[in-house]
Amino acid sequence: MFWIAFIIFCVVSVVLTAAVLMQEPKQSGLGDALGGGGGGDFGASLGGTAGGLHRTTIYLAVAWGFMALLLGLIPR
Repeated sequence: MFWIAFIIFCVVSVVLTAAVLMQEPKQSGLGDALGGGGGGDFGASLGGTAGGLHRTTIYLAVAWGFMALLLGLIPR
């Protein structure tokens, strides 16, 4: 049982990493953080592919956390 959960955990880890890397950055870089470029899309809803990817990332992160706890509880 442990090894099945471990394999699922590894797969979820790889897919979560890919989902995070596919997302668009919310800020342009250090220039925006230091006072430049106040964007007008604050609070804009995430629709289409961006919203689906964001939602998928959240589900994968929750699944990853659950699997991490499960791996700690399952005896080898």
